[in-house]
Amino acid sequence: MIYLDNSASTKPYKEVIDVLVQTMEENYANADAIHDFSHKILLKVKRAKKIVADYLKVEADRIFFTAGGGDGNNLLLQGIINANSRVKKHLITTKIEHPSVYEIFRHYENAGFEVDYLDVDRDGFVNLQQLENMIRKDTILVSVGAVNSETGAIQDLEKISKIIRDKNRDTYFHTDFVQGFGCTNIKFDKIPVDAITVSGHKIHAPKGIGAIYVNKRVKITNVVFGSNAENGIVMRTMPTELILAFAKAVKILEKEDKKEMEHSQKIKKMLADKICEEITDVKLNSLLDLQKSSPKVLNISFRGTKGEVLTHFLGMYQIYVSTGSACSSKKGNSRILEVMGLTQSELDGAIRFSFSSENTEEQIDEVVKRLKESVERIRKMK
Repeated sequence: MIYLDNSASTKPYKEVIDVLVQTMEENYANADAIHDFSHKILLKVKRAKKIVADYLKVEADRIFFTAGGGDGNNLLLQGIINANSRVKKHLITTKIEHPSVYEIFRHYENAGFEVDYLDVDRDGFVNLQQLENMIRKDTILVSVGAVNSETGAIQDLEKISKIIRDKNRDTYFHTDFVQGFGCTNIKFDKIPVDAITVSGHKIHAPKGIGAIYVNKRVKITNVVFGSNAENGIVMRTMPTELILAFAKAVKILEKEDKKEMEHSQKIKKMLADKICEEITDVKLNSLLDLQKSSPKVLNISFRGTKGEVLTHFLGMYQIYVSTGSACSSKKGNSRILEVMGLTQSELDGAIRFSFSSENTEEQIDEVVKRLKESVERIRKMK
């Protein structure tokens, strides 16, 4: 099996699974209970917060655990909008956000808010001049994803943050960092961001766990109600085993991220180069520059094919790729690639390959061989 769909989900590390199992066996009490058993678990949860915070370079007491990226985006965005909507009704995001962000803004637009959607260029980068022109006195927040889930384009958060601060210091800045976690050199001690979302299953932790960061200055209200005080705005019983497993994955990331990025970049460039050499009529939708695009994402259009058909052909050889974000890949043309100006043929034939430390150079040779065979067969079928 060759797994090249790591942007959708990664294989959990063995050490992470061991922590998950051990916690379920030995630390199964509810962390909110008042006895000593629970108190010891709560201390471990607090250490987990610090691990996540230290990696992001933010304050540990402003980290809250969630059920994942989509959950985190909903908690943050709805919580911030609801808390600040009495006199302000203006929101800004981009046309290329993940559905768990984009659909929230669509919801509030339908509810009567004024929403502006930023354009991007052909490489998927936000129009910064347009952003500056859009920000108003009544702009509640701007949400721009750090790394695009389909193309890997890395937005310039530093410039975006400066534009927001210079234009309206009361406007909050949120970034969906799910695809950026462990895939970029971005740290938030230098970039003033008000809210951040991350997810565990993109960094070899289990599904169902993630975290959000909320700056102290942010006015936010609860979206989830309950009695859990320790986890702040996420008022529900903490999944201790998932939290500690997530923290273990972050600790590994802390040591291995640079090596993993270098490895993924090598694999990405190798695959891109070989495809361009071996297969005709293709278009790279991801940049190969490590400073501008995630080393773990490569999006390519094979003109004269259908991405879904090509995905199934590769699946017959146990090569697993995707046609885009797992949350939107079954909805026809990619909204993101469409906004970037791809032709219909390029939209139809787009495939996303995404990498991890598990992928090898030998696998890439096999992938290109099977890709070439599959593309030729599909084109002949037309």
